[in-house]
Amino acid sequence: MAERKRSKTEERAYAGLQDALHELAALKAEMWARYERLKLDTIPGGWLTVEEEHPVRPKKVRITASYDEDVARFFRTMGHGYQARMNAVLRAYMLAVVSREIRLKRNEDWKGDEI
Repeated sequence: MAERKRSKTEERAYAGLQDALHELAALKAEMWARYERLKLDTIPGGWLTVEEEHPVRPKKVRITASYDEDVARFFRTMGHGYQARMNAVLRAYMLAVVSREIRLKRNEDWKGDEI
C-alpha cells in the first residue's frame, strides 16, 4: 500500500510527537541529573517546590483512572512527579496516533485499506 501524504492536522500532531519525544528524553536526562544531585545532597530547598509553584501546563482536568498494579508501581517508584511523567507518556502516544505514526484498526476499512 502506498504511503499517503499527511494532512495538516496529522503533520502538526507529528511535529508535536517529535517535541514530546524530545521532552521525554530531556526528562530522562533531568531525572538522572536530579538523582545525582540528591545523592550528593546539593539541592537547595526552594527547588523541591518549583513544580507546584510554576506548573508547565496550568490547565489540568481531574479524572479517576485505574491502572494495572505493575504500571502504577513502576511510575510511583520514580518519586515525586510520577503523574506528570505518566501524562508525558500518554501525550506521546496520543500524538503518535493522531500523526498516524502508530496505526489503529479504526483508521482502516474492512479490507484493511486506510480511510
